[in-house]
Amino acid sequence: MLDFGTAWPLWPVNAILVAALMLVRPRIWAVLMAASFVGFVLYDLQAGVSVTSIAWFIPADTIQVLTAAIGLRYCFKGVPRLNNISSLAKYCFFAVFLAPLVAALVSAPGISCNYWASWRISFLSEVLAFITLTPAILSWFSEGPAWLKKSMAFHLEFVALVAATSVLAYLIFGTSTLGESPAVIYAFVPFLLWSSLRFGSIGITTSMMVIGLLSVWGVVHGQGPFKGHGTHGSILSLQLFLIFASIPFMALTAVVEDRKIAGEKLASLSRGLIEAQEKERTRIARELHDDIGQRFALLGIELERLKEKSFDTPEEQLHIDNIRKDVSDMAKDIQSLSYELHSSKLEYLGLVAAIKIFCKEFAERHNIQIDFKSHDVPKTLRHEISLCLFRVLQESLQNSAKHSGVRSFEARLWTSSGKIHLTVRDSGRGFDLATASRGAGLGLISMRERLKSVGGALAIESQDGSGTTIHARIPLDSEAYLEAAV
Repeated sequence: MLDFGTAWPLWPVNAILVAALMLVRPRIWAVLMAASFVGFVLYDLQAGVSVTSIAWFIPADTIQVLTAAIGLRYCFKGVPRLNNISSLAKYCFFAVFLAPLVAALVSAPGISCNYWASWRISFLSEVLAFITLTPAILSWFSEGPAWLKKSMAFHLEFVALVAATSVLAYLIFGTSTLGESPAVIYAFVPFLLWSSLRFGSIGITTSMMVIGLLSVWGVVHGQGPFKGHGTHGSILSLQLFLIFASIPFMALTAVVEDRKIAGEKLASLSRGLIEAQEKERTRIARELHDDIGQRFALLGIELERLKEKSFDTPEEQLHIDNIRKDVSDMAKDIQSLSYELHSSKLEYLGLVAAIKIFCKEFAERHNIQIDFKSHDVPKTLRHEISLCLFRVLQESLQNSAKHSGVRSFEARLWTSSGKIHLTVRDSGRGFDLATASRGAGLGLISMRERLKSVGGALAIESQDGSGTTIHARIPLDSEAYLEAAV
């Protein structure tokens, strides 16, 4: 075991204290800091650190903790979340660079070697602590409650990641066989990518904390790829490895999470627009049905009375009959438009019955044939899913009736493997998917966005002259829906 004296590769106490200060109110900072520093002094005295060194360390620790805590409180107004590059840059400036820099200038005389070598050791040990320990603690407190609500499979995967990383770190830093060559440290790259891309801030900070602690343990016990460089050489090699491994992967994680948050905001905006559209559809449908539709009905009645009272010649009677027929047709069109805008049958009869009625009325109105069949469809579905599938069916049939050039269509609705599926097929002229994708109309965009909002997906198969198949699928499990609705 190497004797490090007052020079350690990683000094965790200040990083842990700053994390604690970020989680409590500023008015109790003084009490928490005073209690912590008393503990620091007692530990140093018990470890054999001289009073002279402690006299340098305590002011340095005070400056460092206050610089980091005040700077982070000013920038973040609460618990820092390092989920974008801007937040990570602010954290690194105050906690990883400025606070250790100033503290190292004060504490260097307390380390038993020349001033600048001592400054370097002190600076890098604090940098390493603030880049590995503090982000892990803050990530678990800020994101842990929501993260813990994820599926059991997700948690088991995380446990597997931590276990595999721990075993690999022990083999590299804790044994003499695997840790002979510094090249073995590249074995961490796939695990760090796994941590970053799959588990976000909690994943990468936890993995780096595990690697950091086990690598320090290995260096202290004279094991691993950095042994044989002397005490200060081993410390410097380990510190540089951990720092330059942590920062790029934390930056990668911040970029990925930033894009994920942006995607969630966009999805939320899309859902809001769809909800607003449905509310407006409902309002217009009620206005058409309750007001304008009723007015047309009254107008038809008045025309019937007018026919009986005022006109005697056959020509006049025929003219009134034609007007009354036109009014009746317009009333039916308004009723159909009201139903397409907002289907009360969907709310009261369910998805299957509403689709059957819509297909029958749509076929009669457009003089076409629609073969609709369903099987294994749950009797109760979330309204969001029912409405989404109903709108996709409406849009698909309207597009097919308008562009396919045929008069016969097929619609299927079924459940399989935890998903509900809807297909609409025709054997018409089809279209080129690449061209349609470049100039996608609002109909296709609306269908995709609706399905995305409930965790579903849309697939379109079509070729010129070979017909078109539109396939919508939505997972029925609550977890997939909740993840899509975040």
